[in-house]
Amino acid sequence: MPERIYNTDGYRKHKRPDDWGSLCPDDLIESPQALLDSAVPDGDAVYNVCGKYALRAQSHSDGRWHGHPIPWSRLPSEARRALISAGRLTKEFYLKAVRKNLGNEHAS
Repeated sequence: MPERIYNTDGYRKHKRPDDWGSLCPDDLIESPQALLDSAVPDGDAVYNVCGKYALRAQSHSDGRWHGHPIPWSRLPSEARRALISAGRLTKEFYLKAVRKNLGNEHAS
């Protein structure tokens, strides 16, 4: 798989203070590039978790990758299993996150 490079230069969606889309959380404990590097593929996107957030990223036609939070209930089953296998997520935390809607204030 080709290297994924996180780059949102010139991309206004999800940026503060007044652009559109779900706002990316300020409290991510890993860099966007580190999250992209350790993400698991599923379909045309990659998925990861960070703290209380489930995250999805996809490539744009110019090769840039852009990520954003998603509701835990929208984390695909295959991606969830791969993240558990990779040690990035536990089944118990996933069930708690879905039950308590963790991180959903930023999800779209």
